[in-house]
Amino acid sequence: MKLSLSKGGSSLSLHWTKFVGLAAAVALSGCVGLPAPGPSVSSVVQTDRPDAPAAPYVLVELDAETANIAGQYRPPGFSSFKKLAGTDPRLALQPGDVVSVNIFEAGADGLFSSSEVKSAQLQTRVDQAGRIFVPYVGAVNVQGRSTEAVRAEIQRELEDKAIQPQVQLDVVESVANTATVLGAVRSPGQLPILMSGVRVLDVVANAGGTSAATYNTEVTLRRGHTVATANLEDIFDKPEEYVPVRPGDTLLLSEVLRSFTILGATGNEAEVAFGARRVTLAEALGRAEGLDGEFSDPRGVFLFRFEEAHIAKALSDRAGVAPDGSKVPVIYRLNFADPNSLFVSQLFEMRNEDVLYVADHPTASFAKFLQIISPAISAANTIIAVSTRLTE
Repeated sequence: MKLSLSKGGSSLSLHWTKFVGLAAAVALSGCVGLPAPGPSVSSVVQTDRPDAPAAPYVLVELDAETANIAGQYRPPGFSSFKKLAGTDPRLALQPGDVVSVNIFEAGADGLFSSSEVKSAQLQTRVDQAGRIFVPYVGAVNVQGRSTEAVRAEIQRELEDKAIQPQVQLDVVESVANTATVLGAVRSPGQLPILMSGVRVLDVVANAGGTSAATYNTEVTLRRGHTVATANLEDIFDKPEEYVPVRPGDTLLLSEVLRSFTILGATGNEAEVAFGARRVTLAEALGRAEGLDGEFSDPRGVFLFRFEEAHIAKALSDRAGVAPDGSKVPVIYRLNFADPNSLFVSQLFEMRNEDVLYVADHPTASFAKFLQIISPAISAANTIIAVSTRLTE
C-alpha cells in the first residue's frame, strides 16, 4: 500500500484508517479461529436441539432437583460383606493358642478345692495336634472349636468326678485369631481378635490410628477372595460399613489425595486438592478465584463427571440405554446469570477427578482480537502523529 504525505497528514490518516478498517473486518470474520480455553456454550448445549445428533454424553441443567439426584450417589463400601456382617464372628481355637481353665467346686473336699480355696486354675497351650490336657479329663481336642463348646465338654466330663463342678474357659493369647493391618497406620502388624469381637474402626484404633488425614484415608478389607474399599470417614458415618473383623482378615489403609481440575475462563486454571472431606461447587469456584470478569460467560459453567448408570438414568432419558453398572459421561450446566444458581452451587458437592470448566463469553473473541491489534493501532497513531509534525 502506498502512503502519501500531504499537509496535515490527512492523506496518511485516511489511508491508514481504511487499512485498519479492512484488517478489522477480515480479522472479525475469523474471530472463531482465535485461541479459546475450550468449547463454547453453544457447542456444549447443542444436544438439546430436537434435530441434534446423538451425543456421547448427557447434558443436565443443574438445579435443586438434579443436585438432589446427584447427591444420592454413594461411594463403594463394604457392601460385599453385608451377609458376613450380620453376626459377630465365632472364634475357633487353634494350635498355639493359650487358654486358661478355671474349675470351681461346691464342696471343700473335692478334686480341685480345699477348705481355703474352692477352685483351681490351669493355664495351658494348645499343642500341634490341637489338644489341651485337663487333669481327670485327659486330652481334649479343641482345634476348630469354640471356647463355649470346649468349656461345656470339660464340665460334663468332670460331673461324676468333682463336686458340682463349674468350668470357665478364657483365651489368654491367640496366635491364629488375628487380623493384619498394613499401610498408613502408626503401628502396623498383627492384632488379636478378641472373643467379644472387634470391628473395622477398632482394629484401626488398636493399630495407633491412621497416619494420614482421615478424609484422605481409604480402608481396603480383604477376606479370602473378597475385597472391598471404603473411605475411613464414610465407615464412621455409616453403621452398615462398621463390619466385624474376622480371623485372617487383612486391612490396608492407603492415603488417597482427592482432587478436581479447574479449566477455562477462571482466575486460576489448576488441579486442586480437596483439603477437606467435602467441597461444594461454590467453594471450588472460590478456589479458582472465581469467574474471569473479562472473558467468562456466566451462563456457561460446566462440570464434567462420570456418573453411575442408575443416577444418569434418573437425571435424563438420554441415559436410558446405558447398561446397569456402567459409567455415563454427564455434563452439568449451571447458569450463574440466575441468582438461584448461587444457592444450588452450595448444595452440589464435588467428587474426586471432577472437571470444572467455565466457557468464554461470545464477545471474548472480539476482546482478544482487540488485544491483538491494539499494538498495531498504537503504532499507527504514532506514525500519524510523527508525519503530521513533519508536514507542518
